[in-house]
This record gives sequence, C-alpha cells and structure tokens, in this order.
Amino acid sequence: MRTLELGKYRRARVWIGELPVATYPSAKTLTHTVAASDASQSEPKLAAVEVFVPLGARSMYGLLGGQWTPGATGQLSVDVGITDPNGPLFADNIAGKGDEVRVGLPAEYAQAVLAGVNLVQGELNTLSAGKLTINFAAHGAIGSCEAVYKHLAAILIKLFNAGGAEPSDEDLVKLFPSTFG
Repeated sequence: MRTLELGKYRRARVWIGELPVATYPSAKTLTHTVAASDASQSEPKLAAVEVFVPLGARSMYGLLGGQWTPGATGQLSVDVGITDPNGPLFADNIAGKGDEVRVGLPAEYAQAVLAGVNLVQGELNTLSAGKLTINFAAHGAIGSCEAVYKHLAAILIKLFNAGGAEPSDEDLVKLFPSTFG
C-alpha cells in the first residue's frame, strides 16, 4: 500500500498487487461490457484505490478495488458486487473519525462505478480485454457520493491498463482528477 498526498489535505492510498481488508459478499452483481483490445498482459492483477477529500464543512470518501483477469474476448467485462449498506465497520480508513466508514458497495454507487468504466473508455485509446471483478469497497455514511465512485473506477481501470512497470508516486498522483487534488 502506498499513501499519496494530493495537496490541500487530500489523501489517497493505492494498493497494487494486493488488496485491503475490505472484501464483501455480493447480494447482487451488475455486469457491464465494453469493447476492448486483446489483453497485452497475461497475468491477473489486483489493485484498490481509496481517497479522502476534505471540502470545508463536508468531505468526499471512497474505496474501490478488485481483480482484473486478462482475456482474448475483445471485451472488458466488469462485474460490480452490490451489498447491504450496513456492512462491518472499516476501521483502517483515511477518513478518520469524521465519518462512519463501512465495508461494501451499496446499490446507490454501483451505477457510478459503471459510469466510470464508460468515462475511462473515452479517455484511453484502448482498454485491455478481460474481466474485472469489483468486490472490495468501503463507503462513508456522510462523505461518499456517486462522483467519488465514478472517478475511483476510472482510476482503477487505468491502473489495470498500465504497463508492467511499477508506477512512481508522481505517476499515481497524475491519475487523480483535479476534484481529488
């Protein structure tokens, strides 16, 4: 896990090749498929992204992660697990005591994750084909919103589409939109 300072008290944590202890059983799964090129990488990847953005009297918070498995299907299939909003507390979060953070991805944010897939598809020239399973997440009772999960999904897919070399902290910071830092 790497901790990033995004400026203006904004923080992020990024896990590459590992995942935080925020897995959850899915009550329902949404699936979305987009066109992609054949996978240029042959190994499955794990990654997760967590962000905390203070905005004066309120803040934004979210954590999203999963596993990408390469495939030669010409498509990227994204499975987003949905869970009850009252999952277990996620004590190891960067939101601190200002929010009640729970493990899981409530239904209200699942469509935003899929919107992030569409967003990144428009930003990148090609997406690597395969399957992305999102089943690691945490949400705040106060600070989570659709915009957070849309951007976290886009960042996550960019991580999975990055080349084989481990990105520098500077490269990781560049993945975050200006709203996050």
